[in-house]
Amino acid sequence: MIRLWALRLFGPLAGRYPALFYPIASTVGWLAWQLMPRERARVARNLLPLCDGDRRRARKEGVRAYRNVARYWVDLVSLAHRDMSKFEAQHMHIVHADRLSALTTPGPVVAVSAHTGNAELAVQALTWRGRPYVALVERLEPPAMADHVQRLRAAAGGSFHEADFRGLKALIAALRRGELVGVMGDRDIQGSGVCVDMAGRRVKLPRGPWELARRTDALVVPMFTARVDGDDFALYVEEPFRVRCSDSAEDDVQRAAERFARVLEAHLRRDPGQWAVREDFWRVHDCG
Repeated sequence: MIRLWALRLFGPLAGRYPALFYPIASTVGWLAWQLMPRERARVARNLLPLCDGDRRRARKEGVRAYRNVARYWVDLVSLAHRDMSKFEAQHMHIVHADRLSALTTPGPVVAVSAHTGNAELAVQALTWRGRPYVALVERLEPPAMADHVQRLRAAAGGSFHEADFRGLKALIAALRRGELVGVMGDRDIQGSGVCVDMAGRRVKLPRGPWELARRTDALVVPMFTARVDGDDFALYVEEPFRVRCSDSAEDDVQRAAERFARVLEAHLRRDPGQWAVREDFWRVHDCG
């Protein structure tokens, strides 16, 4: 409830003057890192395999991750006050921009990302290329917090649905209309994931993105963001692909998940401090 209270109290001001509040948020993130030893230990453990076992580097990258988490809330409250039609030109450097031609190709598109930078903001900016955006997001607690955050997210024009049966139906309907759907591919919050190899571990990644793309014959575009500073981002667009549709649905989903895992690991190793996952990832998603 403290976070909800802070959003309601400071959100309107921070949203109008984000440049003033990004440094404040960064400091708040640093303080949270210092004052929350258990979470600090979890985040450092998450980053350790990506830092090749270097504990000192993992802690350093963990501080960056915490700072980025705090900056995310400034991003969120600023959505209603931004001219999103100009955000891509003013705040985004796109790597492999030619691959975004997929957004102008007729047919459904699934943008699969991870909890790095702020993919939510970057993909919403891309909707100004002319394709509506629908996303699946995790349910927050308490309900008042969930409702408030959903309103903030939708302020830039995207449509957000919680990760449940109704949300899945909304995504399928959007894809059948040829729209752009955004999903995260790095946390198996449903507990029904696909086992893949990543960073020397065997972990579960969500199967939903691949089943969804296979069912609707949607083009998959993996995208990863990295916060450069404040509200400036780099967007990395990976090679688009389609999920194979053979006689074995499970094999098709497995192959797609493994392909994404290789790309995801490369991005996490390149810049670990962008990955803001506060649960004990390797334990929670362990395949044994």
